[in-house]
Amino acid sequence: MELKAKRYVKILFTLLFTLILVAIVYVYYFNKHYPAPITNRISFDAKLKFIRDNINPNDIDTIIVGSSIGMNNVIGSILEKNSKVVKHALNLSVYEATALEAQQILELSSAFPNLKRIIYSAQYSDFPHPYTYKNYDSSKLRRYIRHELSTVTYLKLIFKACNNLLFCYERANKWNREHQDPTKFTSLIFDHTASVPLKIYRGAKVGARWYAPHPGIMHPKSFEALYEMAKDAKAKGVKFYLAHQPYRPELYKKYKSVRDAIDYFDKKATQALKDNGKLIKLQSVPLKDSDFADRTHLNDKGSLIITKEIAKFIDKEELK
Repeated sequence: MELKAKRYVKILFTLLFTLILVAIVYVYYFNKHYPAPITNRISFDAKLKFIRDNINPNDIDTIIVGSSIGMNNVIGSILEKNSKVVKHALNLSVYEATALEAQQILELSSAFPNLKRIIYSAQYSDFPHPYTYKNYDSSKLRRYIRHELSTVTYLKLIFKACNNLLFCYERANKWNREHQDPTKFTSLIFDHTASVPLKIYRGAKVGARWYAPHPGIMHPKSFEALYEMAKDAKAKGVKFYLAHQPYRPELYKKYKSVRDAIDYFDKKATQALKDNGKLIKLQSVPLKDSDFADRTHLNDKGSLIITKEIAKFIDKEELK
């Protein structure tokens, strides 16, 4: 009986060791090929991994921030080609980021010691809710993207992120299907600046996203966050630009509520920026339906036009 018990214990420990080893190997494999759920926002996780793997933070002079309207509408690689002052851009925009969340994202700006300008790409639809990221540790994320975490802290971060192996497996399983397709709004196919040009054109079935306007709801705390972002940038000697992205022209012309919301946004944004930043109004830029993926997101045709306009504005401002 004693020999059998020892044998069972040996088998049990062997199985436990094997399971632990398999888990460690899988976490290593997952972290190498997919974004670990460090923030629980897959687009944010993907950005952090991309920066860590591909970007020298010391090179970056321009940050683009915002929601997907920043990720899709301002293309860093086009900005670099068309601006005389922008040399190395990085798109830090995250899906559905509110103004307060954009403010939190910009806490990472100190990871880029040669930063000269910030472009906040937004539309009034980004300003209705004062949501913030919970359990957000910008200090740790800054050290993560700069490879400044100790080995022990880095491993703890990665293994904690993937303590739910099933969640990581499901993320990996849908990564290619959901996030490596430029014809989907969930695309995370980055150019070398972590911007995401969309290949969604007029006629694509996007439903209400094409014809139904957003309600003109904007929260006061969103404009307070805008003021704080611009003021903080100026205090650090960094230029701040708010790029007010265009609404699909047909909806802008058809709905007074959209025109009123855009006018209200411009008025409140101008007040919030004061002398700390510049507002770039883009509604008057000539665009066609074929330049839009939906009511506010541009496809690669539209983002090319708008990014060139932003480059022109920045050069005119900084090369006076």
